[in-house]
Amino acid sequence: MKGTIKIFLFKIIFSISTTQACADMFGFFNKQDFVLSAPVKGQLLDKGQPVANTKVVRSLTYGDEYKDEAITDDNGFFNFKAKTIRTSKPANMFDNESLHQHIYLENGTPEGVVLWYTIVSMHEKSDTLKNLLAYLECDIAKAPQTYDIPIKEASEHFFTIYGACKI
Repeated sequence: MKGTIKIFLFKIIFSISTTQACADMFGFFNKQDFVLSAPVKGQLLDKGQPVANTKVVRSLTYGDEYKDEAITDDNGFFNFKAKTIRTSKPANMFDNESLHQHIYLENGTPEGVVLWYTIVSMHEKSDTLKNLLAYLECDIAKAPQTYDIPIKEASEHFFTIYGACKI
């Protein structure tokens, strides 16, 4: 009876430690800082004229959605601080989720008036992306366009950006 209990306890302890080792090996518990967005600075225009006192929304989706808002000043300028989270997702080899960056004006539709939209599947800390977000000039009178911007850090890849901001 005592031998059976010892074997049973050994199996439980072995199972728990093996599960923990697998979880650590595959990155389930290894949390690290992950940059959802570099700082954003922009100007909202309508036919080249500043749009004041207007709410601009930034939605960052990486598993969960993180939203914040800014109000344009008298000259149409808005900004968002850098957004970083602690997560185990990048270390998890089974998680292939992409980061969605969406900056828009609400207008009653799910996508709103799109100023900036991109899906980042690699190079989230890219200087290319950081430089693009450093000054957005967004004219809502112009039709949104799609741009393929080469990634300076990996020229064989590019960011596809859709929106009303001049790139």
